[in-house]
Amino acid sequence: MFNRRSFVSVSSFLAGIGLLPASKSAQAKSGKLPVDIAPRGAKGRTERHPTLDLESRQDFMAGVTLFANGELGIASRNRVLDILAAKKLNPQKEMPIDEARALFDGDPVIGMRDRMWHSAHNYEHDILDEYFHANADKYLAELEAADKSGPGTLELNPDMKVPDYTRHEIHQQPGGYVGNPFAGHIYHYATNMFYRGGNDQDQRHISYAAACPTPADGSVKRILDIGTGIGQFAVALKERFPDADVHGIDVGAPMLRYGHMRAIDLDVEVHFAQRLAEETGFPDNHFDMVVSYIMFHEVPAEATRKIYAEANRILRPGGVFYPMDFNHASPRNALRQYGEWKDHRWNNERWRLEYASLDIVEGMRSAGFSVDDQSDKKGTFARVIGTKAA
Repeated sequence: MFNRRSFVSVSSFLAGIGLLPASKSAQAKSGKLPVDIAPRGAKGRTERHPTLDLESRQDFMAGVTLFANGELGIASRNRVLDILAAKKLNPQKEMPIDEARALFDGDPVIGMRDRMWHSAHNYEHDILDEYFHANADKYLAELEAADKSGPGTLELNPDMKVPDYTRHEIHQQPGGYVGNPFAGHIYHYATNMFYRGGNDQDQRHISYAAACPTPADGSVKRILDIGTGIGQFAVALKERFPDADVHGIDVGAPMLRYGHMRAIDLDVEVHFAQRLAEETGFPDNHFDMVVSYIMFHEVPAEATRKIYAEANRILRPGGVFYPMDFNHASPRNALRQYGEWKDHRWNNERWRLEYASLDIVEGMRSAGFSVDDQSDKKGTFARVIGTKAA
């Protein structure tokens, strides 16, 4: 059953029209930005949607997503199990994607859940894209003012040859990470919806940064976050290691610009640069830690191997490489295989299936790392730790 309280947050509505105290509706930010477009203030670390209309529509779609992943998602998974049982197939047995598709494509319950989830996801992106482009002048001015401000720095490379593999509209995000000046804005608000309220204050990135492995000697002076996106992981790492020099690189200039602006707003010093993870430009033996958060499933296998080698080159002896991404340890049963195919096909995760076929441990060993695979078969993310030979 739909629960209307899942669709429209009463507290958000009251705050939006000014019936809650200012401390709850718009907490003060650091005020470090030279130009700060935040007409409705912030809730902790995150600026509120600039209009109540936009926030309400996003809130509604968050409720739709919750239903698609909750009650309807359970019905869809149960339907998968019913189909397997009717065919007398073991639900834990490995199954090729083509066989899984032959079983599940066209089923109305499974299809209804998927259509609802993807329609909500598309709509969330589209209304954000529409709003920021309709108000482009002021938001571009805000970015431009932040570009040369600090703390931290921003290095952009307008002459970079952007690899074709990065041009896909991952997550169905309009323009992808490199082709939309508001990619960072859209990504931030849309992923907050994706996390269903579980990352509005960067909680996930903070917890993952806290769990990041460190070199055995305990020395952490320089950290590099590759594929940093809007810098949430890099910022969380700087907060954990305040005395370290933290860098974040990405191919997407719009993502970096937003990330740098947000780091300034949080008063956290991170150095962002538009560079490729497979060709970083940093010196040999430079970093104590090289990390990433859910980047590699968005990278083709050929580039992945190059990135492994580059990470080994720029780490100092004894340095740690921690590429955090989806788990390979769990069984490749029908439900998982079909889910990965849908993510590839309908969520435009172009390289998802290539990633699923990679042997991460062997790839890292081939790049020169000693590897400790601590992955839990039931966990969402792999925990594979590479150490450069001392």
